[in-house]
Amino acid sequence: MDPEADRLILETAKRLMREQGYERLTIDGVAKQAGVARTTDYRRYRDKAGLVSAAIDSLRNPSKRPDSGDARRDLVAHVENMRRNFDMSLAGTLLMEEPHNPRLIGLFRERMVKPRRQIIRGSIEKGIDRGHIRPDLDVERILDYLLGVLFAAFLTGGRPGPEWSEQVIDAIWPALSGGS
Repeated sequence: MDPEADRLILETAKRLMREQGYERLTIDGVAKQAGVARTTDYRRYRDKAGLVSAAIDSLRNPSKRPDSGDARRDLVAHVENMRRNFDMSLAGTLLMEEPHNPRLIGLFRERMVKPRRQIIRGSIEKGIDRGHIRPDLDVERILDYLLGVLFAAFLTGGRPGPEWSEQVIDAIWPALSGGS
């Protein structure tokens, strides 16, 4: 199998999911937009759910793992990375599809959300170890806040601007650091 055809199919499937949603996406439409034969798609994917699952599985884990030695600076970098890269339209499409195909949002959570949370958890734990962040915090709730604030901002006014990430951390830093 041609790796370039694989890449084109998966990139096209992700784009069409964002643009059209799951319901209107078709394997034939993906093949046409990707510039490959229908048979190329059908040889790889039995059905639409299989194609979309493969597209979600191809999403990259976050690669940037800031470790500046300054917990506040690292958290700003994480929030900025989420602000720039989180695909809100794909997440929304998968949430809408959840009642009909829960496997897709589950895969998105496993491939995108949980790895990102784990990376940010590592930065928070380093901040605790270094004495920058209070050790008595509920790290899971902080992680919920950091992702939830992005959803709230996006739903309220669209993707926030570059200054937003620092403002978010500034707003909670006194609680995280114990006022220092």
